[in-house]
Amino acid sequence: MNKRRSAFSTPELLMTLVVFSFGILPLIVLFQSSHKQTAQAKNLMVAHSLGRTIISEIRAMGFAALEQEMKNPRLGIEHSDRTVEGPLVKSDAESIVYPEYYKRFNTSIKLETASTENNKKIRVELDIEWKEPNRKFNLGFGTVIVKYGA
Repeated sequence: MNKRRSAFSTPELLMTLVVFSFGILPLIVLFQSSHKQTAQAKNLMVAHSLGRTIISEIRAMGFAALEQEMKNPRLGIEHSDRTVEGPLVKSDAESIVYPEYYKRFNTSIKLETASTENNKKIRVELDIEWKEPNRKFNLGFGTVIVKYGA
């Protein structure tokens, strides 16, 4: 008698599953790694954008305002370990508000007179720090504000 087989046996199915799982496991690891790197890249991009924005705001204030702030701090420009939240410009009621995502970033700003002739330069140092599950990241910015003219 000629018996025709029309289905897989249990051992054949088990072997197929084992071979398939060895093929799919590297893909799962690859996707996890890719997701982590994408999150790190997003945080770095946000920190870079945030740093450029803050440095631009400080530069727009000008030398005289920064010099006054160094003598008599009233605006709170110089600070350490401040969480990024609330309005972009605290004194402006119509200022845009930082997104909730930005709360993971902390900023530190230091102002100091550059040692030059007649102290016509102020050095600004900005540090942005954030934590990720496996470590802390830090991104530094700096600029010099110069007093031109007399």
